[in-house]
Amino acid sequence: MTADKNLFDESVTSSKKTVERKIKLFFLEPLKTGFYSFAIFFSIILFVKLVNYLLSENAFFLLNIYDVMISVIGFSLGFILEFVLQLRKRIK
Repeated sequence: MTADKNLFDESVTSSKKTVERKIKLFFLEPLKTGFYSFAIFFSIILFVKLVNYLLSENAFFLLNIYDVMISVIGFSLGFILEFVLQLRKRIK
């Protein structure tokens, strides 16, 4: 009976580790890459607007919701790209 219980415990532990690994590969890694992509897109937009403000006479510095939306597109691209790359690694 104890051998059966140990076998069951090992099976549950290994399946739990597998689920944790899949969550990390298919959710956390793409999420991290998405946040990096968001930060890169937002930094570029911020830098360009700041340079435009400093070099232009009539310009004023303003960030609006469209700048954030463009950065969300960067997040989406990064997330999807990393997800597909992880998926390709698992298929091979």
